[in-house]
Amino acid sequence: MSIISIKGNSRQEHKSKKIRNNTKMKTFQLMMISFLFVAITTTSGVVSEGNDVVYDGEGDPVKPNVPYYISFMTSDYNMWICRMQYGSTDPNSCPQQPLMVTHPNLAAPTPVMFVLANKSDVVRESAKLKIKFVGPRQCGKSGFWKVVQRNSSEGEVFLNGSKSMSHNDSTFAIHKTNEYYKFTFGDGDYPTTISMTNDYPIYRLLSKRLSGEMEIYFYKNLTTSEG
Repeated sequence: MSIISIKGNSRQEHKSKKIRNNTKMKTFQLMMISFLFVAITTTSGVVSEGNDVVYDGEGDPVKPNVPYYISFMTSDYNMWICRMQYGSTDPNSCPQQPLMVTHPNLAAPTPVMFVLANKSDVVRESAKLKIKFVGPRQCGKSGFWKVVQRNSSEGEVFLNGSKSMSHNDSTFAIHKTNEYYKFTFGDGDYPTTISMTNDYPIYRLLSKRLSGEMEIYFYKNLTTSEG
């Protein structure tokens, strides 16, 4: 083999090696760009999650410190949150707790207000908030909702919670479902979902992990009929 041929092969191998190195470098750069894009997108998603405004049944933004009636899904179901004693039809009977009541009479549904931890003029998804029945104290208890734990995985919603945001037993949030909204309880990494018992026609509210959810809507005006 001639010296010219050997030099030509050497140059060709060097050129091929350089191309391979350049290809590896470009591939590495593309991978890094893709990784950064995913990281930015993910971070952006976390930041924006829960910033959506919560809307009421009339299509208006839900506002803090404004009375709203809570219905199961839409008002067509005629199921409303009431402040009552479980097992009693007397609205003045004690003790009282939040209950979802089927076909209540006009006097039974009780509006609530949402008290925010921040100074926002609208209620947003995932925002920490307190849920408070409108009106004066009854049965010697405040109107703030709270969860009393039965065990590590289940609790029940009662009253006499605290308006202080430092009390985790009365910290809730609103999240969007497919069509409606739901309440969650707790401000940790694993909040529980507020669901209902099977006690037709009056349902108690439970805080449970890995359970169903109570899909709800909010209305400024009550639209119901006699049960």
